Amino acid sequence: MLLADWIMLGVIAVVIVLGLVAGFSGGLKFFTSGIFGVIISLAVTYFLLGIVNSWQFVQDLLAKLNEAMNIGEEWANVIDQVMLAVIIFIVVQILRIIVVKLIAALFEINNIVFKIINRILGIAVIGAVAVIIGLVVFQAIYWVGGETAEQVVEGLNGSVFKLDWLYENNPLRALVDQVMPK
Repeated sequence: MLLADWIMLGVIAVVIVLGLVAGFSGGLKFFTSGIFGVIISLAVTYFLLGIVNSWQFVQDLLAKLNEAMNIGEEWANVIDQVMLAVIIFIVVQILRIIVVKLIAALFEINNIVFKIINRILGIAVIGAVAVIIGLVVFQAIYWVGGETAEQVVEGLNGSVFKLDWLYENNPLRALVDQVMPK
């Protein structure tokens, strides 16, 4: 086994222990509160902005708002997009808080079945976060490129956990390569 495989075994052990200790509700609360929660809300807002902005009644409201504020045409689009983004962000933040509290309360029920499900799903949440972090690290190494990337690829070749395949087929790379081609 390679050093990368031993590191992967260590990560798996840490994920299992953290998942069992924190549980689903603890992991969910941790990764959706504070700065993580704001980042999640910003990402959701970004994706929803295009959808909500395409709705005709929203366009009509923004047109009436621009007319009422008597703003010049060059600033009208900027101001209404910022206002729409702020409104969506606030709604997403409120919904995120409500949903997380409801789900966490459900999984904190003092019942043996819910406790077992909470622990198993806790491992899944912590594992998903570990996978995302790993993909982001692989993507950062890919962007740096050069000798660093070559050494990483060399160190991953023949991995039991197929880390070399994961590095080469990182799903984040396809998205970024479409936006920023080499």
